[in-house]
Amino acid sequence: MDVLDDLYHRTAFHISAEKLILIIQSLTAKKQDEIEYFKDKIARYEQKRRKEEAAYQSLSPLRRLFIGRPPSHHQAVEYMVYVKEPFKKIEKVKREIQDLKRVLERIQQNPASREIVLSHRLIDELASWVESEEISNEY
Repeated sequence: MDVLDDLYHRTAFHISAEKLILIIQSLTAKKQDEIEYFKDKIARYEQKRRKEEAAYQSLSPLRRLFIGRPPSHHQAVEYMVYVKEPFKKIEKVKREIQDLKRVLERIQQNPASREIVLSHRLIDELASWVESEEISNEY
């Protein structure tokens, strides 16, 4: 099966349909793991914040007076870095997974097709995956 670039409509590389399906399934699994990593990162941050809040609340009023809290803008920046940005990344990865699923459906619906048109980003991702697999198989 020839993989064509959607922008220039030229052949990026040639690969069997079965191998392409396996690569797409592997990429999907890798992206699912990436989503789990981001979710775990968010959960760890929220757990840390709850522990800090519980420790602060357990202090006596006099100690609270002297210890103080970080300014609210620091907390807002932390929230953006540890929660909001990972959520954006999760949404991006979910869109990429949907793209991969659509490609997989196109391949499975028309297995006799000699060519498939993919986005440049997806072709780069597939090519890097193929290269990394070939390198890991050599060693």
